[in-house]
Amino acid sequence: MISVGSGDTAMAERLWPVGGGEVGAMLRAWTGAESALGPVSDWPERLRSSLQLVLASPTPMVIFWGPCGLLLYNDAYAVIAGAKHPAILGRGLLDAWPEVADLHNEVMKTVFAGGAPLSYRDLPLVLHRHGVAEDVWLNVDYSPILDDAGAVLGVLAVVIETTTLVGAQRERDAAEQALRRRERELAQVQKIGKVGGLEVELREGFRNKRSPEYLQIHGLPPEAVHESHEDWVRRIHPQERAVVESHFRETIAGTARDYQIEYRIIRPSDGAVRWISAIAQIERDEAGQAVRLIGAHLDITERKEAEAQQGLLMQELAHRVKNTLAMIQAIASQTLRGATSLEAANEAFSARLAALSRAHDLLVAGHRANAPMADIAGSVVGIQGDPARFTIGGPDVVLGPKAALALTLMLHELATNAVKYGALSNQSGIVALSWRIDEIDGAGQFRLRWQESGGPPVVAPSRRGFGSRLIERTFPAAQGRAESAYLPSGLVFTLDAPLEALRDGEGENGEQD
Repeated sequence: MISVGSGDTAMAERLWPVGGGEVGAMLRAWTGAESALGPVSDWPERLRSSLQLVLASPTPMVIFWGPCGLLLYNDAYAVIAGAKHPAILGRGLLDAWPEVADLHNEVMKTVFAGGAPLSYRDLPLVLHRHGVAEDVWLNVDYSPILDDAGAVLGVLAVVIETTTLVGAQRERDAAEQALRRRERELAQVQKIGKVGGLEVELREGFRNKRSPEYLQIHGLPPEAVHESHEDWVRRIHPQERAVVESHFRETIAGTARDYQIEYRIIRPSDGAVRWISAIAQIERDEAGQAVRLIGAHLDITERKEAEAQQGLLMQELAHRVKNTLAMIQAIASQTLRGATSLEAANEAFSARLAALSRAHDLLVAGHRANAPMADIAGSVVGIQGDPARFTIGGPDVVLGPKAALALTLMLHELATNAVKYGALSNQSGIVALSWRIDEIDGAGQFRLRWQESGGPPVVAPSRRGFGSRLIERTFPAAQGRAESAYLPSGLVFTLDAPLEALRDGEGENGEQD
């Protein structure tokens, strides 16, 4: 029988713990003064066996031994401890990690005193393992170390640092949030700008994907997000369908990378005709075959309507300039024929041009060159005399361009004559201007009356004046009748004309202004 002497026992103690890397070597060199646990040879067998397992593990592990939680750990945990290692080896838990005392108090209460396991995932902590505060995230599992009777001797902690993973996840989350925010902003911009996105896969036929804004522009339900090519073609206005579809196919079959076209659609949701501007880029493979189209549809209906309106306005402007020049020519011709002297002709011509200018100012201020009768009366009467010497009244009537211009000039002529020869040539005469709408055979008849009183005796003129000739040119006998009565009490001028003719602005030769 072989006996083991004291020398062999001492040698065995110096060889424990077996392995364990740096920490194992440190423990083998301990004399017993380094920790409250004393010499390694005096450690409880359960501690020695548990620590031997910890030291052999590549996973970061630490033992909190006894009520003070004396720290014993492996090399992997030493990496997590940072600059605190090796000073914290064998020290109490709260002394080693004072910055997380609340956590460790909870661990010792739950696991050591209570005997229950405890786990954390991505536990956020602020550690001072390198002398400065540092945000750290850990996965930690705490388990009680029991003796044979079930009493808790210590706590085993498996610690995995997830700081890098958490940081990477936070970056991904931030990037995803930024992307979602950008998508929401882009969707809002598309909605405000009436821009709809689309994608068309071209490798095998046409596989479409439409954005919500596209569906809104085209009046489509949400389930039409993957509508067929034929559905799109059917939505194109019949007058443009063949040209648009042919242009699309020719562009795809060619070598172009840009696609652009404007066309009309009939929106299924409400039957409205809308103008669409399609802009896209075509992705092609190395052989030049089209593989995908990415683009946008813009609703340009308002722009097209504005362009059409501008064209009409330009036509109207050209026609109005022609009419104005003809009117100036007529005024000049009639003024010169009826003038008694060059000075009189100059005075009359200047006044009539001023009236023409005011009439145009009034018309331009109106909608599409129409003018209310009340504004026509007020603008002319107000500048020819004291407004207190006029009584003006009548219903709301809007006249067309030709009639408004003619009535403005006519009233200016009547007021001018009243100032020179009639009721406004003294201090007491007055002028009553009124108009009404009568219904004759179901049609409106415009009736205007200019009546002077309180002026000097009236004498009928020996020749027809500018106003009479203007009325005849503007309202031919077939459309209206104008009469002047030179009564002893004062001039009475009346005008009867179909209301529809005045509103439509029909003039000489039945032309439409």
